[in-house]
Amino acid sequence: MQAVQGHGPPGALDATPNATDNSGSNRMILVDATGVLSSFGSPPTGIPRVEKFLVTAALTDPDRVVKVVRYDRRRNAFRELSASERQQIISDPDLADLQSSKAGLTTTIRRVFRFIRNNPAIGRDADRYFGDLAAGNNRRRGFSYAAVKYLFRAYRLYHTVLREPSSLWAAGHARIIDPGTGTVLLSNPIVLASFLAKVLEATNRTAFICHDVIPIIRSDFVVDAAHARRFAKNIALILQSNATVICTSETSAAMLTGTMTSAEAGAARIHRFPMPSTLYEKAARTGRLSRISAPEPFILYSSTIEARKNHLLLAQVWQQAIDEGVALPKLVCVGKWGWGIDDLIEYLSKHPALSSRIEFIGPISDDALIDYYRGALFGVAPSRLEGWGYCASECLDFGIPVIISTDRALREATGGLMPAIDADDRAGWYAEIRRMTEDGAYRASLCQRIARMHRPTAAAASWASIKDALHDRAADAAAKPER
Repeated sequence: MQAVQGHGPPGALDATPNATDNSGSNRMILVDATGVLSSFGSPPTGIPRVEKFLVTAALTDPDRVVKVVRYDRRRNAFRELSASERQQIISDPDLADLQSSKAGLTTTIRRVFRFIRNNPAIGRDADRYFGDLAAGNNRRRGFSYAAVKYLFRAYRLYHTVLREPSSLWAAGHARIIDPGTGTVLLSNPIVLASFLAKVLEATNRTAFICHDVIPIIRSDFVVDAAHARRFAKNIALILQSNATVICTSETSAAMLTGTMTSAEAGAARIHRFPMPSTLYEKAARTGRLSRISAPEPFILYSSTIEARKNHLLLAQVWQQAIDEGVALPKLVCVGKWGWGIDDLIEYLSKHPALSSRIEFIGPISDDALIDYYRGALFGVAPSRLEGWGYCASECLDFGIPVIISTDRALREATGGLMPAIDADDRAGWYAEIRRMTEDGAYRASLCQRIARMHRPTAAAASWASIKDALHDRAADAAAKPER
């Protein structure tokens, strides 16, 4: 196996020589946007944020060898994006009007209908998001959620088929892009699901972003056993295709190699790229990096709410504080509800006093998340297992301390700068959260450590690293053709 490589610190469209510059078709990079275009509603955090970064970087890259594509299942081929699809990726549709908590059901439905008319490229995931929004339960369950979801789906399909046939025609007749001898970068191969094998058949050379292989090594941490099996099968298919693997961390690379067969490990090309500080860069562009005062002190955890993320431990810590008469700041939990949370829900229902001390605010816009980072006392990240510590690294980007678990990825994301407590050590977490809350000098020393030793990673540097890895692979292929 090749060593993990890093690349520094923080007419018709096809891939044949006639359609590219004179640098040669081996250098062609086709970035698959299928996953980004399939998702909707929840602001891109964690893995979706990296996907969005990849596709946006490719769309705005002036390099003629870089193209953005979408897999067309009906034609078993990659095609160029339609104008509406490109607009959907670049524009970041404003959902603020839809998310108003003061809007009633009728008003929300009317606003959603208007949004659907103005954004013809949105897909099925939008129906789920809108259903959740209108039902107001933030957990995608219950009769009211299902009813409004299917109402929005019916309206979207009606509008697309009968009112916007041109958008369907454009997508259905978009030009096929021949991968030739270039490389197709799958930003999220798992989205391609059951037809991944056909996708790989349609390519000559493939690369993929590996965030982690948690469904393989800890199947109890994913939504169900069937998902874990599909994930493992897809990863095996990609590795068997001799794909280049680009990992988000040393941790994710180690996870992957630990699951490989000896044959796979011997043939693997594994690179590591520096994770981009995209949220920080957005804040910098809009002049919103300075600290702000919150109406009430709070501690921040930005993460999907699922068993692996260990919100239950935090609920137990806050309940202990209530029992002992200790006034901890409010805990603000940002993120959508996921799976494996029955124990958490049961605990919250049995301890109603927590409702005034822990606030689950659901997914929020980037602008709102930026302000939460600017106003938080500090962050917490007690997750049991990660491929990269997104919340932890973002805390450091915005200059605030964060308490992390001893998980390897969280340590890597924070450069060993932050206090780390075992994910099962409730007493340790309680003591450290109290210390961080009550000892201003301690917090200040950690802030100074961040200022001295942490630097956000430019998105341009991350994208350049990925391109370098793919061009290195292309150079190898040119010297020794694979097929």
